[in-house]
Amino acid sequence: MKIPTWFRCSFLLLLPVFFVFHGYVGNSAFVRFTDCMGLAGIYCWAALGLFGLFFLFLKQPLKAALVATFCMAFYLFFGYLHDPLRKHGIFLHRYTILLPLFVVVIVLITLWLRSRAPFNRLGLFLTVLLLFSMAADAIALAWKGSGRPMQGIAASSIFEGQQPGCDTCSRPDIYLLIFDEYSASHTLRDVFHYDNSGLDSFLVHSGFHLQAKSRANYFITPFSMGSMLNLSYLKGIAHPEALQPDDYTNSFEPIRKSAAVNFLISRGYDVVNNSPFDLPGHPAHLAQTFIAAKTRLITSHTLFNYLVRDVGAWVTDRLEPTGPKFVSSITEMERTNVTAIQNTIWESTRHPERPRFVYMHAFLPHEPHIFDSARHRRSQEEIARASDPATYLGYLPYTNDRVREVITAIKQNSQGKAVILFMSDHGYRDWNDRIDPACFFYNQNAVYFPGGDYSGFYDEITNVNQFRVVFTKLFHLNLPLLKDSTVTLRDGK
Repeated sequence: MKIPTWFRCSFLLLLPVFFVFHGYVGNSAFVRFTDCMGLAGIYCWAALGLFGLFFLFLKQPLKAALVATFCMAFYLFFGYLHDPLRKHGIFLHRYTILLPLFVVVIVLITLWLRSRAPFNRLGLFLTVLLLFSMAADAIALAWKGSGRPMQGIAASSIFEGQQPGCDTCSRPDIYLLIFDEYSASHTLRDVFHYDNSGLDSFLVHSGFHLQAKSRANYFITPFSMGSMLNLSYLKGIAHPEALQPDDYTNSFEPIRKSAAVNFLISRGYDVVNNSPFDLPGHPAHLAQTFIAAKTRLITSHTLFNYLVRDVGAWVTDRLEPTGPKFVSSITEMERTNVTAIQNTIWESTRHPERPRFVYMHAFLPHEPHIFDSARHRRSQEEIARASDPATYLGYLPYTNDRVREVITAIKQNSQGKAVILFMSDHGYRDWNDRIDPACFFYNQNAVYFPGGDYSGFYDEITNVNQFRVVFTKLFHLNLPLLKDSTVTLRDGK
């Protein structure tokens, strides 16, 4: 039986489809299949474009498909070639050598193929190999869907085998208000010489109890929130001081399986998710720009992504960083913050029969530092050029206005009957020799309980114990406190 040429050449399109599907299988919890279809379509069109270009010169479809596929493989899997070369100090990893060398190789292969007979068996082998690889990925995807345990970062569930306590306890609304990267007031005072007593006074006057020396357990957002929302330290971080891309990807999983949220659901709570993170049964509706998400998780090892990562900063330093893409990212971040706060305020005006857990996450005073100390919007050039303690401190007055706005609205609309947790996921991070990294952990932490009973809270509490105290007070659970400690995380090289 003669195998048609189109089937022998189908590896040309199977390669980009396999690449996207393989990435989807590895990140199916964070990437929508519909987004993958669009990405695969783009890569397939690119492969066809290269095929047409080489066909003009080679005049033979299988040869053109082979060269085009080689180009696509170099682009799609560039990181898997570049990283080992760089890790072992091989000079070929340099872009000024590797990219010209690739062009030379393509030219030589193309010239060599012109005088050779068609590689029919090679084409058939590549097609069958990719089909089998995709079948293996489909089996892996089905295995994941069956609920089999997969390796990755996780947090132990403290509620397994434990009966929820106190069926007659009151169930007040609970608002978790996270203001991202907001340092503790004592850090602002002692390290940055900034007086934040105005916010502290507002909180105390509003009936809050301040945990002045509170700390986050991790100073990277998804790790910190995953630990807090699971009342546990995270497991499965192989090398905390050499994080890999997979660690960031897996750090979202504990948030998606939050033990705290699942427990509240079991107690009859409705969940309102005004954050950019997926919660159990409640996907995110807000966007975020600083964490790899959606198809960026799949394209992280492509040539384009590496050029943006390694060469983009060099280009940005020499060009005006105020183009449409930059302006769009600033606009999206500001819109996310405004939407999160407005939706939370609106939610506080509702009075449903069932209690609610409302999680709001605003990227304030996290960069970009859009407003100055006079609450004037900074120019795009200023936002792009400066991200340092001065601009961070200048952003605090605007941030504090938003804190007062949302807390005042919740208290008024709930008539003071809601529990409010005003916190930050970690403090301000500024890697330099003048600032002790221990300061990165000190965060904002103030709680409001109707009735003003704050027994159980203590000054040096860490985020991992926050909900342990909250649930013990509200539902009379017997949750032991964990040792308050911190874990330093750094990116691997």
